[in-house]
Amino acid sequence: MRLLTEYMSVPEANGGIVANKAIDDNKPAPASNEPESIESRNLKLARQIEAHKNQLIHGLSKFPVTALWVLSRYEQAPNKDEQEDDASVASEYNEFLEDIKKQYQTVKLAFADKAQNEEVYASNRQRLMSVVQQFPFAFEDLVKVVDIVVYAFKYRGISFDRNSLPSSSPGNSQAKRHAEIILKRLEGVARHGKTSLSEQFKTMDLHQHEEEYLFLSITEMSELMADVVLAEHHWLAYRQNLATVNSKLVLFIANQYRGSFLDFEDLVQEGHTGLLKAVDRFKYRLGFQFSTYAGYWIRQAISRALSRSERVVRIPCGQIATINKLFRAKEELSLKTGKEPSIQELAEYMQLSHDEVNGLLSISQSAVALEAFEDDESEQAFAPIDFLEQKVFNHSYNMIAEAQLQSIVKTAVKALNTREAKILCSHFGVGTDEQMTLQEIGVELNLTRERVRQIQVVALDKIRMRYGEQLLSFL
Repeated sequence: MRLLTEYMSVPEANGGIVANKAIDDNKPAPASNEPESIESRNLKLARQIEAHKNQLIHGLSKFPVTALWVLSRYEQAPNKDEQEDDASVASEYNEFLEDIKKQYQTVKLAFADKAQNEEVYASNRQRLMSVVQQFPFAFEDLVKVVDIVVYAFKYRGISFDRNSLPSSSPGNSQAKRHAEIILKRLEGVARHGKTSLSEQFKTMDLHQHEEEYLFLSITEMSELMADVVLAEHHWLAYRQNLATVNSKLVLFIANQYRGSFLDFEDLVQEGHTGLLKAVDRFKYRLGFQFSTYAGYWIRQAISRALSRSERVVRIPCGQIATINKLFRAKEELSLKTGKEPSIQELAEYMQLSHDEVNGLLSISQSAVALEAFEDDESEQAFAPIDFLEQKVFNHSYNMIAEAQLQSIVKTAVKALNTREAKILCSHFGVGTDEQMTLQEIGVELNLTRERVRQIQVVALDKIRMRYGEQLLSFL
């Protein structure tokens, strides 16, 4: 079964995480032998996800390049699909972008005078960190910023020192494992992400800024690198584990949509996209169960996938929701009044204009195939294409073929003698607007009708022998 391997498994470049691998080697065993409930496990995983995500954001906020990435990413014109899916999140972005931009410019100016007044630079940088930490980062944002920081680490020629890790005493297995995770992450970016990240650098115009300002000094970057990579590793591992634990929920919900336009495997794949959105947005502090929260996201992802596939012409998700409300209002008015509601009544009931209701009704109609018969069993069945007006257009191909045919005919006529050419051209209307009968041609040439016919047969045989194959290609 095809699953979303891009999301359900973390690539080796991110530390070689395996789905069912134990995340914390030092985690104590349960006190009792009673099986742990799924919701209890979901709650523990959600807490770990939040803790390591906050730790990752805290580490990234120390790099001013994180603020620059946020500004370059979200100050651009938003995508229409993103507006439909994440309209509420987009409004949250606008609340923080102005503060981040203002504080980023302040820190940039303070960095220029860092030598004269280092305390001002440190305080402004601390305020920038606090503003960046409040920004609602998406999953893709955090992964991309970590990629940029790791790439800059390699780009500046900094080598990783195993002894810089905490608890790096000889024989410490945890420190050894952490060192392997960091080295794999660094090697993965250098091997796989160099081209795309260099393009990202050009997009953000990073090379016009000082490296020490965006990525701190080499000493500071070396100290923070291990914390950032390990926080990302644990965050992705717990995120993956929570999605894996609840994968059966996707199968259960997708099974309810069997027999639709999509195959079951595609339904499961779309359901996993909704599950991962739920993992990224779940807030356990509100007291709700994760399975209840994730169920809404899974159903929404599957429903939107079905709405995209069941129509020949795609309708935006927001319009589909409005169309569904329109049909529900139509049913309610029909039950109340006992008759079909008019467009004006629907417009007043839904508080829409007359033109808006007309537009919704027009785009809600399903497409009909031109070759589809209304009644296949009937001998007099008609398809919609039968009622369309038939028009012949001089296609460019037909025009070229006609020009070639005329050229061959002219060449063939020139190969005949004068009398043979005269008889053929007059009888078949070649080069003239009117066709003449054999009798009329005989009167003009002072020949009998039979003699004209004999000359025509001889002339046609000559053309057939010399140009027959070329002329047959036009039939």
